[in-house]
Amino acid sequence: MADQFQSQMPIKPDQILEIIIRRRWFILIPFCITMTLGLFYTLTAGKTYEASTLILVQPQRVPTNYVRSVVTSTINERISTISQQILSRSNLEKIIEQFGLFADAKGMYLEDQVAALRKRVQVKIERTRSDAEAFSIVFQGDDPQTVMRIANTLASFFMDENLKVREAQAVGTSEFLDSELEKTRKNLEEREKQLAEYRTQHMGGLPDEIETNLRTLDRLQQQITIKNEALAQARNALNLLQAQIAQSSEMASQTMTDSFSSMDFEEDSLGSSEDEQKLAAAQKEYEALLLKYTDKHPDARKIKKIIEKLTTSIEENKAKAAAEAEVNPETSKPGDMAAQMPNFAAMQQGAQVKQIRTEIQKIESDIANLEQQMKQYQTRVEDTPKRELELQSLQRDYTNIQTVFNSLLDRKLEAELSVNMEKKQKGEQFRILDHARLPERPISPNVKLLFLLSIASGLGIGAGGIFLLEIFDSSIRREEQIEKDLGLKILAAIPPMKWPRDRAKRKIELVAFACFSAYAVIFLSFFAILNYKGLDRTINFIKSTLNI
Repeated sequence: MADQFQSQMPIKPDQILEIIIRRRWFILIPFCITMTLGLFYTLTAGKTYEASTLILVQPQRVPTNYVRSVVTSTINERISTISQQILSRSNLEKIIEQFGLFADAKGMYLEDQVAALRKRVQVKIERTRSDAEAFSIVFQGDDPQTVMRIANTLASFFMDENLKVREAQAVGTSEFLDSELEKTRKNLEEREKQLAEYRTQHMGGLPDEIETNLRTLDRLQQQITIKNEALAQARNALNLLQAQIAQSSEMASQTMTDSFSSMDFEEDSLGSSEDEQKLAAAQKEYEALLLKYTDKHPDARKIKKIIEKLTTSIEENKAKAAAEAEVNPETSKPGDMAAQMPNFAAMQQGAQVKQIRTEIQKIESDIANLEQQMKQYQTRVEDTPKRELELQSLQRDYTNIQTVFNSLLDRKLEAELSVNMEKKQKGEQFRILDHARLPERPISPNVKLLFLLSIASGLGIGAGGIFLLEIFDSSIRREEQIEKDLGLKILAAIPPMKWPRDRAKRKIELVAFACFSAYAVIFLSFFAILNYKGLDRTINFIKSTLNI
């Protein structure tokens, strides 16, 4: 058998035609069967219609240079979010109840109905002719009218939900920025209060006042220098005056020492004028001694006792004289008045000493005050770097918070504009470009696909059967096979014998072939008409024709 297969000669086109004619029933019968089955399935299968709504994503109407939208999500993200909301169970249950879907499937669970309806809805992202962003909502069902209505309803849901989502995002962003702005404002006010308290607490020692403090230090130093010079001059004047007083006192003490030693200071022997002169001389002597010694020196103590006795005697004499003058006014003498006059030179020198000492004390007090002020300003200058670091830290925190506050304030204003824009529907919107129309041709069953499959399967089954039969057929049907395979020469060819019963059989075969051929042509034509005209139109035409 293998040798016979290998010895077969290449088949020519006329031989192929002869095989097809001879095996015509193996082609015609499978073709009729597949066409019949395909047409039957096409007419009896459930019809599925599809309706779609094309929605255009319309850009923001207000230029983004003026108002910036706070909705920054992409169209794909928003469509995905909205799709999840539209295809939620609650929303699909409303659609099932509104349009009375699955009314025939009473035993079907609600979860299965929702899952089946969700599978029928599709959202496709696509581009329009102007290369703008768009998407289509596709719905499939068995009723064309219901499919169209549900597709349009889903499109309206998408548009309404988009407006709600955008407005909710804008309002949510605005509220968030408002709360953050309020927190930042409180923080900023606290920083401002801390900064003001710090400036008030360290007034005069702040970094921006260092130049003033340095100039004040220079001025105080100059004043101290001037005061020191004045103090030196006053001390020199005091020393000079004290030297003069000491010199005059020493000269007077030399002349009066002998007289004091010989004088009797008894109260009865002293006259009024003489006592005053002695008292004045004793006071000068005492002052001269004080310039050299202390009041505990023996000579100073002696002179001090004499001064006390003379003072007591003079007061008693004055009291007696006053009493006598009241009794005998004429007895008062001008010489006594002259004797009572003080020594003005000594008094003037004492007043000058007192004045100079007072001036020295004032200058020393001024110098102490100036030095105290210098210490204060010097402390301020020394603490200036520390204050500068602390102030920089406070100022830096305040500046950072103020920057954040200004940024939040700008964003808050932009968010408010965006909210107003969304409420007035001036932002990005969905606009229906093509509404869902009533579908005329069902997408299932696919007449064209079934038509091609029926033809291909019928011809394929027939061709396959013929091929197998020819492969396993060992009969000799050509003259070349006798000479090549058997190695015999053909001497004569006898044609086949024709009998009367063969003619009747042939006629019956031709009639059957014509009938099957007509059947195949009719079904093929009907299938072609269904594919070209559409299933619904063809069926409606047939129904109307039959009614007529």
